Amino acid sequence: MRTVWFTFNGYAIFSSTIGSEKWILLLWASCSYIIPHLFYRPRLIKFQYYLMAEVLLTGSLFIYLSSQYDISVTYSFLLVPILTLAYACQVKPLIWLGPFAVLASTWAGSLFTNQDFFKLLVDTTIFYGIGFCLGRMTIVNKANKELIASIEEKNKDLEYYSKKIEELTIKEERNRVSQDLHDTVGHIFTSVITSLDALPFLYRADQKEAEKSIKEISDLTRNGLNDVRKTIHQMSPTSHRTLVESVTELIADFMKHTATDIQLNVEGEATKVNERAKFAIIRCIQEGLTNAKRHGQATCIKINISFKQEELIVLIDDNGNGCNELNLGFGLRSMKDRISALAGTVNFDSKLNNGMRITCNIPMAKEV
Repeated sequence: MRTVWFTFNGYAIFSSTIGSEKWILLLWASCSYIIPHLFYRPRLIKFQYYLMAEVLLTGSLFIYLSSQYDISVTYSFLLVPILTLAYACQVKPLIWLGPFAVLASTWAGSLFTNQDFFKLLVDTTIFYGIGFCLGRMTIVNKANKELIASIEEKNKDLEYYSKKIEELTIKEERNRVSQDLHDTVGHIFTSVITSLDALPFLYRADQKEAEKSIKEISDLTRNGLNDVRKTIHQMSPTSHRTLVESVTELIADFMKHTATDIQLNVEGEATKVNERAKFAIIRCIQEGLTNAKRHGQATCIKINISFKQEELIVLIDDNGNGCNELNLGFGLRSMKDRISALAGTVNFDSKLNNGMRITCNIPMAKEV
């Protein structure tokens, strides 16, 4: 637009002037065309210098031509600079410079060219409005580009975090499956080994009772295989029962095959427990029973489940060997991880020849 402006007005100057002054005026017009944009261009915007160059060069050329020559297009020298000024003045306090420039240019035009003030005001306002709208479009376009760049950057971050979450999820799932297999297989094998150790003595004492015990061991092993399959397929083996029913069945099965006295006590109202918490509690009790029998040689185990308003407390207390320094194996660490995943806590208390006490506290208010 500025190039068209220079070409049009340069031709008017060239055709309306004579002699050497013609070339001086063309040089003056060229400076008005080039110099202001040396201070308002990509990567270098110094608005105060641009404004000074525009006013001094273009304004002085307009006044000189208006006072010395009768050129019909003289006032058009001010229109494109007004448009450029409106384009540049988009923020406060520069935005207030626009209306002042419009009025000043119109007053100067009516003073030096003897044209109607209101006609010049309309022309100047139109060019100022065009420049202002172009400036707003540029700002909006720039803001959209920055927004798109920011969104793309956020998308890259989200993709990165998505991959990390996927890796963590796979790792957590592997740990969960390994814990489930450990708890299930460990529980089954503890029961089978205990029954098999007693089988020779039972066979010599009562052959029919031994055959019955062999069938029970076979059923236990078969059930254990089904339990492992369910674990692999990420299915809860207790989804159709309540927590107390599942624990009761687990205790009855363990007592039947290990000859261990297990006492279950339930306190409070057996409120509904979500599937994930129920599955974790079952596995923890299963590991507690297996640990008490296999390592502690316990003959009596007490399990207390207390339903409170804000938390569920599971207590497993046995009369096994115990120890003064407890080293958490895979099973106990898995128990701790399960309860921690439910925002709960696990405490292990053991003394030599005084058994072990395991206390699990699980918040009931948090649905996890």
